[in-house]
Amino acid sequence: MKVQKKVKNAEIKSEPLKEQWQIELVRNLIETRTKEPLRNKIIFNIGINNGLRTGDILNLKIKDVINKDYAQVVEGKTGKRREIRLNVANIKDDIKEYIGNRKWNEDSYLFTSYKNPNKPIETIAIYRMFKRLNKYSGGALPYLTAHSMRRTFGYWYYKQTKDIVTLMKIFNHSNQSITLRYIGIEREEIRESLKDFVL
Repeated sequence: MKVQKKVKNAEIKSEPLKEQWQIELVRNLIETRTKEPLRNKIIFNIGINNGLRTGDILNLKIKDVINKDYAQVVEGKTGKRREIRLNVANIKDDIKEYIGNRKWNEDSYLFTSYKNPNKPIETIAIYRMFKRLNKYSGGALPYLTAHSMRRTFGYWYYKQTKDIVTLMKIFNHSNQSITLRYIGIEREEIRESLKDFVL
């Protein structure tokens, strides 16, 4: 029960990375402060470039991603099929390097558990990693959690395209206000509209 509570709290306090320097800082911390930098970089880059939930990233199988530009994913929460991009941010090449000469079969997960190589890494392990990255940032990333990956994708997708309808479909949200609030845009736009408002 405690584990679920922690994950829920992490999601509530989670915010997107709204500046490019924040994204680069996370990448640098992954590279220099984590035990599995290549694995963790792949997880991060898949997350921020596709908006997948952490659990769905961890459930990827090698057969689904090896030497592919796109992969088909069935989301655990919704059961809906989605296509994700692997031909961005060196993800495809990094996956190839990460797999290396590892022996694998149809059921082999991309990110395997240390305890049981037949199972994927548990979601809580990635939440803990992001909690450590938050700490290593020295206060520069106060609301960084594993859930920030999904929110970061949404934030940047909206900022670059203004296509809230497609983003709602990607996130499976029922209305625009939920999506805007989820990616931290609603609060940002209110602040901007009040910036020069004085009585």
